[in-house]
Amino acid sequence: MIDIGWLAQNGPCKKFSQGQTLPCPGSSSENEKAMYILLAGRVDVTESGKNASAGISMFPGDVFGGAEYFKGNSGRVYKAAVDSVAYLITESSFSDLTWSQPDTVLEILKAAYIPHGRPTPSSSSAPGNPKASISGKSKSTADAKTAAGSGNAQKQNEAAKGNQNADNTLLVAAMQDAIESGDTIFPQGHKQYPSITKPEYAKLVYKKDYTCPFCKKKFDDFKIFTSKLYESAPMRFDLRRFYTDFQSEWFDIITCKHCYFSSVHSYITEPKPILKQKIENELNAARSHVFLDFDGERDINYVFTSHYLGLLCADSYLSQANPLRAKIWGNLSWLYEDVGDEEMERFAALNAANAYEDVFSGTRLTPVQEQTTCLSIAGMQRRAGIDKDLKKFLFHVKTNKLGEKAYIKLAEDIMDELRGV
Repeated sequence: MIDIGWLAQNGPCKKFSQGQTLPCPGSSSENEKAMYILLAGRVDVTESGKNASAGISMFPGDVFGGAEYFKGNSGRVYKAAVDSVAYLITESSFSDLTWSQPDTVLEILKAAYIPHGRPTPSSSSAPGNPKASISGKSKSTADAKTAAGSGNAQKQNEAAKGNQNADNTLLVAAMQDAIESGDTIFPQGHKQYPSITKPEYAKLVYKKDYTCPFCKKKFDDFKIFTSKLYESAPMRFDLRRFYTDFQSEWFDIITCKHCYFSSVHSYITEPKPILKQKIENELNAARSHVFLDFDGERDINYVFTSHYLGLLCADSYLSQANPLRAKIWGNLSWLYEDVGDEEMERFAALNAANAYEDVFSGTRLTPVQEQTTCLSIAGMQRRAGIDKDLKKFLFHVKTNKLGEKAYIKLAEDIMDELRGV
């Protein structure tokens, strides 16, 4: 399987606007011949002189342009059906792929002469979006790279900004099509929430080096200045904490830039044993469907993506996976609350409640851990709009004499509120 996430991050890439014809053989900034791997969008392929609806289409992960590259003009026309991004296979980039992405090289050779596409969807049956999941912000495309090569940083930023709106439209459409088709790490009902960023959070985090438990490579990600956090409201019934100008959920998950392995901060800094084989295929597939811009400004879609990658990776922790799943599902419910998606908020809360019940029934807990777990179960059940055993778990917190008095008081307050006192 071609890892289009890796290709997008390592280039060379080029963006083609809707309706633009892709030159075959194309050329890179180094004036080399190039064939293509589509990373985002859709490219329609027709025979010269024929109607566009009669051909096939390339979708993300498809290789094309080989016949033109090796034999010259084959009579095919390649046109971007929507704004699209392609990886350029040149002599130099092919050399890089042979040692870094050998599986991709094999796919390139298989498709060198015959483009392996699918029938072009009609305008009445499909919107022309690719069936691939792309989340977070897209990588800067060739226009931004050209500006960077000139050494003019201002031009680079202007080029990147100029492409951002078109890229976001493409990425949102691609995401929604992928969710509907099931080709994604996201559940049905998840949406893209463009333009939600929190630049004010930057002053409360700093970069830190980590070692990935999965690929063992070094990478950097953010860590929270916990000493600088000030609570802006009392702890809520579901144990969510609110801080002045900050919500920790945005930085709770650490994601490896190399392999996309993701987990909560404590699981990365205090490594726990993992079984790589448990998630290897799923993580490889996820990298083919997901883009994460590690260098750009963090947005809510990046945060959602890192959490769902964390859920995927949780399986590798085996017996220690349940607390991780519970934490991540709880975070997701709060994040959906923040973007106003009530349906997904309840969906995530129900999954969190079930995961916390698994923790309660299958894990040896201290008295305080029992209290927080039971409060989490009750809080998430309440958020999900169900009353399965809500009062039972609150009563367990209240009668735990070895626990914390603050949690006992919180359970009593919730019980009074439920009784309408």
